[in-house]
Amino acid sequence: MFVGTTPPEIRTLLQDLMQGTKGRDVFIGCSGNFTVDKVMSKMGYDVHSNDVSLYSKLISDILLETNTELKIVNPELINAFDSWEEHKYKKLIQVMYAIRLAEFAPRKNEYQQSFFDSWIEQSAVYYHNTIEKLEKGAFDFSIKSFHFYDFVEFLKQKQGKGVGISFPPTYKAGYEKIFDYVEKSFDYERAHYDMFDPKNGDVVFKELLETDENVIYSDKQWESLAKYETGVVRLGAGKHPVFIYSSIEKDNKYYFERDKKAVDSKLKILPADYEFLDSTVITVELCAMSDINYFKAFYMANKVNYTTGGDLGLVFMADGKAFGFSGYSKMLSTTDLIFAQSDFVTNSNSKKLSKLLIMLSLSSEVRMLIARKMLNYYDGIKTTVYTDNAVSMKYRGVYELERRDKGKLIYVGKFTKESLNDIYRSWLKKNYQSKQEK
Repeated sequence: MFVGTTPPEIRTLLQDLMQGTKGRDVFIGCSGNFTVDKVMSKMGYDVHSNDVSLYSKLISDILLETNTELKIVNPELINAFDSWEEHKYKKLIQVMYAIRLAEFAPRKNEYQQSFFDSWIEQSAVYYHNTIEKLEKGAFDFSIKSFHFYDFVEFLKQKQGKGVGISFPPTYKAGYEKIFDYVEKSFDYERAHYDMFDPKNGDVVFKELLETDENVIYSDKQWESLAKYETGVVRLGAGKHPVFIYSSIEKDNKYYFERDKKAVDSKLKILPADYEFLDSTVITVELCAMSDINYFKAFYMANKVNYTTGGDLGLVFMADGKAFGFSGYSKMLSTTDLIFAQSDFVTNSNSKKLSKLLIMLSLSSEVRMLIARKMLNYYDGIKTTVYTDNAVSMKYRGVYELERRDKGKLIYVGKFTKESLNDIYRSWLKKNYQSKQEK
């Protein structure tokens, strides 16, 4: 086992794949730092977590208010932790600190020695800074249980009780190699597990996929698992692609490839379980095209043209968090109509969120933002929908169908004098009923 953050592309894929499996428990094998556990919890599932690492066990202690007996046996760490006051996160941060220190612990050269000494000297600063970071929502989700043993046994035992999700180790003895320094520094009751060898992963995975509903992702493509291959995520140069195998009955196929020029966005995404209310504040702002390109790979359908050009980007937000994006091209526009190259929404439990986005795109605020940026007062928006269908249900009733060409539809929407707030109220009344109103 290893500590790792599931790439955002896979998180998005899992969210979409799990849509429609409501009312089911989810069993996460190899929870790591609980990235997927948090996503599934936010989607409303009862989550049962699993791992064999001390790091993960201590996270589960915080979430479940349990306690793992932990003794520090490394004299250097005992001295470093001597000034740390008691806190509910103390044990976890001690292990986190040891993981970071492990990189320099060998002290084979001046570089390692210098950084090791610096970390020891600044241990109290690290402790307080990490407490502050963890208190900013690191544990704002819940799990129902945690199981401290072999992930294969864990997934086998849940037979028929729900959906399993796991990202097993990608190389043999992965946990032992990464956590050797940690294991030698702490004394605790260790988990029991069989050594997993990824070279034989297809045999293990096939059994799990054939006998129950499971989703497993791996950096290896197995011919024997071809019937279960549901998606591929290519993370860029120098990184292994990730292959997703699933026995959930769905026809969806997923393909993500990171744009080489795309950079991470600092925008915060609206949680999938966010509830739109009368008090929700809807805003729109200009955003960099790099933001559009970054989130395109996560939220746009596979059949959409993944063009990365564009001259203007807009982000639509609810209470300060992004739920929709639109990108425009000046070169493809006319003097009257600006051309929308893309518009898409994030994953959400709310119905017809994409309809809200295109309704908001015709607001007076959007018109003025575009006019100031593009130095032209457009009458409306033109866009292309690639489909063989006669109409697009997304644009129907908001934009007008200008014409049908082979394999695509041309839609035009005229700007209105309505404000974002007015349009939002109209959408909320027609399409969304809050839990408080039920």
